[in-house]
Amino acid sequence: MKYKNIREEELKNKVGADWFKQFDTTEILGNIDFTVFPKQDNLFGRIPLLWAEAKTGNFDIPTMFVQLILTIGKARTFDKTLPPAFLGAFDFKKIAFVDYINIQDIFYLNDFNWNVTPSNHETKEFQLIKDRIEAVLKTKTYVFEYQKDEKILNTFIKNNVAKATTKNRIKIDKNNFIPIYLRWIEIVKPIIDVNWDDLKKANILDSDFYLADIFVDDKGTQNIDDDLTIRDSLFVVFQNQGYSIS
Repeated sequence: MKYKNIREEELKNKVGADWFKQFDTTEILGNIDFTVFPKQDNLFGRIPLLWAEAKTGNFDIPTMFVQLILTIGKARTFDKTLPPAFLGAFDFKKIAFVDYINIQDIFYLNDFNWNVTPSNHETKEFQLIKDRIEAVLKTKTYVFEYQKDEKILNTFIKNNVAKATTKNRIKIDKNNFIPIYLRWIEIVKPIIDVNWDDLKKANILDSDFYLADIFVDDKGTQNIDDDLTIRDSLFVVFQNQGYSIS
């Protein structure tokens, strides 16, 4: 087997060097085992591409994902940085990916104790998330063996992970609306060239600009020329590459 009988730190280093050499895999983010970032910044800074759990041996995929989810949920990592396009889990034999958007709702479960130890498999929280993640993984996961699936794994990384900075979509709902708004204030608001004090006197707030961005239809392209706010009854809309106040 490709990475048999090595320690976890060596496994992470080898997986990073062998499969993600075009990215930065050196960044440590809380207690997450393995992260993948683009080497270059974009508008929102360095948006993570992948957060992953790493295990030595031949490990159960759902169990690895549960530990990762409990680790992320305990630290509320998604409130501190934009989440990645993918979550992942790997051991010495295989690596698996799941779209973050497909498990995002788990982080907002009601009456859930996120303070349990992620590695304790006996808690009711661990089992509850395992039941949820197993249902997702049956239809919405990508699993590759390093040796048998070498070619298609490289293709998947090239066509999906590498392009996640432009293709990634975050589902905005009542649970993450405020955290994303706070991130918008930090990153986007400073580059909007308006007099905020004057606008406030006219009862136009930064949140109106945020809503204009939220409801933009980008026509499925990365070209800003055709971006247009499609929600009616907003005070501010985005059109013709700029904001208009109605």
